Amino acid sequence: MSYNFENIFLYGIALFTGSFLASVYLVPKVKRIVSAKQLMDEPNQRSSHKKSTPSLGGIAFYIIFIFGLYFNNQYDQFDVAMSILPGITLMFFLGLKDDLVALSARVKLGGQVLACLFVLYHYKFEIESFHGFFGIFDMPIWVTVPFAMLIMLAIINAYNLVDGIDGLAASISTVALLFYALCFFWIGRYFLAFTAIVMIGALIGFLVFNLSERRKIFMGDTGSLVIGFLIAVFSIRLLALDNGLQALPFNPKYVPVIMGTIIFVPLFDVIRVFTLRIVSGKNPMSPDRKHIHHVVIDKLGWSHRRTAFAISCFSFFITSSTILLIMLGFGLIVIMTYLSVVVILITGLLYKWLKEIETEI
Repeated sequence: MSYNFENIFLYGIALFTGSFLASVYLVPKVKRIVSAKQLMDEPNQRSSHKKSTPSLGGIAFYIIFIFGLYFNNQYDQFDVAMSILPGITLMFFLGLKDDLVALSARVKLGGQVLACLFVLYHYKFEIESFHGFFGIFDMPIWVTVPFAMLIMLAIINAYNLVDGIDGLAASISTVALLFYALCFFWIGRYFLAFTAIVMIGALIGFLVFNLSERRKIFMGDTGSLVIGFLIAVFSIRLLALDNGLQALPFNPKYVPVIMGTIIFVPLFDVIRVFTLRIVSGKNPMSPDRKHIHHVVIDKLGWSHRRTAFAISCFSFFITSSTILLIMLGFGLIVIMTYLSVVVILITGLLYKWLKEIETEI
């Protein structure tokens, strides 16, 4: 099915504007209810905020997503919405309950697995090939389903854990959704592209309040689980593409690399922090201040806004620079070497800063 580019562009602008305005309207309504019911996020020893703050801002994300489905349904060629909807609904209620009454890690993980299964049951989310990435082409289903599940769970929890300071989760998710929207527009998967655009509008509208001193509200797990789930869905769908890849401005074998760079920062952070905790003999889920945003704030004394902006700019840079290198014709070995050097340098710098912080304490 072909569409007029001008109409697609204008429709995307309209969707972004509508979702942004809806977010600006809904978030204060949620904040008012949350404040009236005293459903506040109280500061603790690892919090970066100093006073009680309304949470549950992610309720607006879910509402906007549902309305987005109505407007985008005409572009849903493969009926994937009905696989995404039950999964994201389950994630929404998991996050809502966790914000109100803390869930055990076992219940939370079980709910995430079930939500992912709704998506992975759809044939369009079956990863059949890596298109020559490291020489891998055909992949058996008994490998791809657990592999896809592992990726989705890692992404969901990475975006959940990155929500530690004002503006970071929303801004870094906006960067990821922007690149996914671009990729899906390239290959003509307009339903997914427009869904990403809708959520970008919702996130930017939320940032108006999340970064405000007087009107501040947190997205909570209600928001971070919903957004993390959507980014996980987009990641698997990009890897599972079986046709349309010829429209990409680079060889399809680089798709796993692009996907990896889009989610690079939160995934790198959670792997790094879990490794540090395990090496120290601690539970990998135990709270501390070793995340990238905590280290930057504690070492450099930056504000939440400045830290979130810097980390989001780095996320944008790592993805756009990788895409540029690929489009310039550099081979897979060069690309992987570049990314490996980045990982080594960032890991070394953060380790050095963390040691200096511990010494000062």
